Amino acid sequence: MTSKLMISELEIFLKNNQPVSTQQLLEFYQTFEPDIKVNTLRWRIYQLKQNNVLYSPSRGQFVLPEKQAFQPEQTKRMTELAEMIQEKYPYANFSVYPTEWLNDLADHIYLSKNVILEVDIDALKSVFHFLKQQYRNVYLNPDEKFYDLYISPQEENIILKRLYVDAPLNRINENYHIPKLEQLLVDIIINDPMILPIGASEVKKIITNAQDKYNLNYSTILRYAKKRHVEKKLILFGLMEKEII
Repeated sequence: MTSKLMISELEIFLKNNQPVSTQQLLEFYQTFEPDIKVNTLRWRIYQLKQNNVLYSPSRGQFVLPEKQAFQPEQTKRMTELAEMIQEKYPYANFSVYPTEWLNDLADHIYLSKNVILEVDIDALKSVFHFLKQQYRNVYLNPDEKFYDLYISPQEENIILKRLYVDAPLNRINENYHIPKLEQLLVDIIINDPMILPIGASEVKKIITNAQDKYNLNYSTILRYAKKRHVEKKLILFGLMEKEII
């Protein structure tokens, strides 16, 4: 399969033509395989992006990556939670990540060991009560006041919130997902329910560091921000040009 990706040839093609569209990628591969199917192309694009050979700065546009791909490591607690939920709720989609992923983008070290668990709305309360039987520090949709009063940053807390339909996710297996960086940046702007106890200046720094270090798809960011009704805030945090919104 790697040979069919034509990576060396593709890199030369991109250097001379980028950005390229999906149609241009199809025409590129048709020079080697005239009968290539569109579904095959989509799978190759997925593989190229996963291997950080191809980067999509906006929907339907592709360039050579200039920065890293966001590929954080899964933690033991993430895997533990995923296995429990998959066994108990095999048909409920969920996403899980540790706040250390955001801490790594901050200039300061925050005493936060939260694990954020997003679950389909229909199963959210049931999963919450189930996990309360397994763990001590499990919270459902904590707002800022509740967070300040009752959640200790020194402990590992599990914070449950709704999983939004069409949130930008990477599927790990079956109903288990992890969020893309684009989702994390929009969610930390909203920060309700509380993910990290930080203010706007810290959020801006996390976003700036993410932009400096990683490839971002700004179409994905805008699409998800519109879903969460916060697209206007993207301008304030440097994630979108005013004329685009």
